[in-house]
Amino acid sequence: MGSGHFAEEGNKKASYLRNLKIVSDTNFMREPKGVYTSTTNGNCYNIKAGPNGTSWGVNFYYGGPGLNAKCP
Repeated sequence: MGSGHFAEEGNKKASYLRNLKIVSDTNFMREPKGVYTSTTNGNCYNIKAGPNGTSWGVNFYYGGPGLNAKCP
């Protein structure tokens, strides 16, 4: 998934999304509130919230190798 690197490997390794925005029903873009991370199999892939208060806005890292010795 993503680059094949786990989320905790961070910038230049893991895949990421930054400056996330949602569009309201009145066509106004804003940062989402109450965002949280969740995975179903951390041995295959994972996700990690990025730091708040940066120029990246709401952001997260994600990825993993997928099928491997620990991920059936």
